[in-house]
Amino acid sequence: MYDEYGSQGFVPIGIDIFESMDITKTKASLYSFPILNDLSARSWSLYDISNSIPTNYVIDPTDTVRYREVGFTEASIRAIIELYLTGVEETPVVQPIEFTSIGANPVVGHSAVRFTLPKAANVSMRVYSTSGALVRTLCSGQMPAGANTVNWDLQDNAGRTVGNGLYLYELNTGSQVAQAKVSVLK
Repeated sequence: MYDEYGSQGFVPIGIDIFESMDITKTKASLYSFPILNDLSARSWSLYDISNSIPTNYVIDPTDTVRYREVGFTEASIRAIIELYLTGVEETPVVQPIEFTSIGANPVVGHSAVRFTLPKAANVSMRVYSTSGALVRTLCSGQMPAGANTVNWDLQDNAGRTVGNGLYLYELNTGSQVAQAKVSVLK
C-alpha cells in the first residue's frame, strides 16, 4: 500500500506505542506499510486515539480525514483510497465500532464493558491473556445498533476466577475489530 498510494498523496502508516523496537519491527513485517514506534504517544494523542488499537485513518492529499476504523482491515483501507482516486465526490465515512467504557481499570470483582455499534451486527466479544490465549468468550451473536453492555465476572471459560494481570478485550463484527486493555487486580 505504501508503494502503491504514496506517490498519489496517500501515505499509510501505523502507530505502535509503549512497545520495544523489536516488537514494532515484528509487527511492521506483517504489513505493507511502515509502523511508527511512538513511545512518547505524541502521534497517538494528535489523532485522538482512544484505548482501542489499532485505529486506522485514511487522510487524503488535502488533509481531509476520509476514513477511520478501529481494527485492521487492509482491504477496507484500500477500498476507501481507491474510491477517492477514481473521483468519487463523497467518500462514505465508515462508522467504527468503539468501546465507550471498560469500567474501572484495574478491575476488582467484575467488569461492565460498554461499546457502540453503528448498525446491528453479529458480534463476538472475547477476553485474551497477554500471551494471546483465549480466556473467555463473553458474547457471540446478533446485537442491536447503538449502545451495548457486556459483563465479565472475571472467570475463564471453565468457570475459574482469573489471576491478577493484564487482559485484552476483543470486539469483532467480522468486518471490524476493536481492542482494549484491562488490568485485573484482586
